[in-house]
Parts: sequence; structure tokens; C-alpha cells
Amino acid sequence: MTTANPFPQPQTISGEDDFISESLLKKAWNRFRRHKLAMFGLLMMTIFVCLALFAPLLSRYPPNDIDLRARSEPPSAEHWFGTDRTGRDIWARTLYGGRVSLSVGLVAVSVSAIIGIVVGCVSGYAGGWIDMILMRITDTVQTFPSLVIIIVLVAIVGPSVYNTMFAIGILGWPGMARIVRSEVLSLREQPFVLAARCLGIPTSAIIFRHILPNTISSLAVAVTFAVASAILQEAALSFLGLGVQLPTASWGNMLQDAQTLSVLETMPWMWVAPGIMIGVTVLSINFIGDGLRDALDPRAIV
Repeated sequence: MTTANPFPQPQTISGEDDFISESLLKKAWNRFRRHKLAMFGLLMMTIFVCLALFAPLLSRYPPNDIDLRARSEPPSAEHWFGTDRTGRDIWARTLYGGRVSLSVGLVAVSVSAIIGIVVGCVSGYAGGWIDMILMRITDTVQTFPSLVIIIVLVAIVGPSVYNTMFAIGILGWPGMARIVRSEVLSLREQPFVLAARCLGIPTSAIIFRHILPNTISSLAVAVTFAVASAILQEAALSFLGLGVQLPTASWGNMLQDAQTLSVLETMPWMWVAPGIMIGVTVLSINFIGDGLRDALDPRAIV
């Protein structure tokens, strides 16, 4: 004869955690969807990414083909965005330039995010003298004017697509490190972290499996704005001749032709297209960042 256990163990509902996670994501998406500017930005970025991915199918001419008989032609049925001073099709160069500019922004921010996450997690979790040293290094890097230092770095190592990515990425991490550190400082004393310590879970697992996922909301917003900043920095470097080098097209080096007054006044089609693409892209990314900030606010979705 068996007796009933007077202290029954609490039963867990299968899939409860997945349901809660799905519910929070649904609430976040609904808040994001109600943000009209964020949805506009998402739509524009989707269009730009598709244009860059399918550039070979959407352009009638290769981006680097020179046709001296069609130099400096205005927009027409043959050349939708006109041609530059060497006869290259600006529509094709705008599409392929989007590939380069967007890639530079994503890769540079990936480098920044990796460095910032590691520094922020170690600094926030370890505390003490480790935190002090890492934050003083962060302060030192952050005090330098980033664009000037990037120009110096690129001038030393030589201008190229990869050097531009590296230079922008290696100097863009302090802001992310500070955001991650502040989140880790507030999370490291939470009960779930203390429980993980008591269970003997390794420190690296506590940081990257338990604490870091809870910083995603703040980090996603920071990464979004950093992509927009990286695209602007690439455009500035390429405009100065220190970024992506010709004949490879990027939106920044396409604006180099706008340095002369004659082009600005008489041939606006040579600089209007890449200028509009840079402006709309950066604005759209900022709109998405605003939407993410509102949608991922834990006080609003819980």
C-alpha cells in the first residue's frame, strides 16, 4: 500500500518557457509594427538590400565598363541615372556600390560588437581592478576623434575595402562596451546568476549563456545605430580618397566627382543618386533603431 506524498513536487508545463519567449517576441513585434517610421525604414532597407543582392540582374551594364562615347550623359532610357565622366553607367555603379557600402557597415560593426561585448562582459562581471583598467582603456580610445584616427590608420596601412572595415571596426567598440558593462553590472547580482554560481557553472558559461542573452535588447539598438555611423564614416573616407578605391564602386567614392564646382552645377546626376542612397539608408537605419528601442523596452513588453 502506497501513501500519497504530502509534499508533491511542482510540475512544470512542457513548452512554458518557449511560450513565454514567443509571447514576448510577439509583443515586441506588435510594438515595432505600430512604429510607422520604423516600418518605413525596414521597408526601405529591404529594398536596398534586394537591389544590392540582385545587382547583376537589375543592371544592363557592368559597373566598371568604360564607354568614352557616352561620357557625362544625363539620365535617359539607355542610362537610367546617366553616366560619369568616363562613360560608366551610374545606375549600375549605384547598385554595386550599395553592396560595398552596406558590407563595410555590417563587417565593421561586427568587429566593434565582438570587441565591445568581450570587454563589456569581462569588465562588468569581474569588477575591481580589471574593471578599472578596461574602462580606462575604453575612456582613452573614446577620447580620440574617431574620424581623424581612422584617417591616420588608413593612411598608414593603405586604403582598401578591408582596411576601411578594420579601421572603422577597431575604433567603434567603446560605446558598445559601456552599454554591455552597465547591463552586466545590473544582472550579475540577480538570483539566477547567484544560483548558477552555486551550481558550479563555469564563469564563461554564466557570462555568455546566462547574462549576455539578457543584454540583447540594448545591444540590438546600439548595433543598429553603429551600422548607420559606419556607413557614414566609409562614405567620408571614400570621398577623401582613403576608403574604397576606384574602380570598385561605393557610394562614398562616387561622390568624389562632386568635389568640382562644374559637376555640382551642370552634372548633378553624378552625385545625386549616391547622395540620396546614403541619406535614405542612414535615416532608415536610425528609424529602425528608434523602433527597436521602443519595441524592446522591457517595461513595455512585460
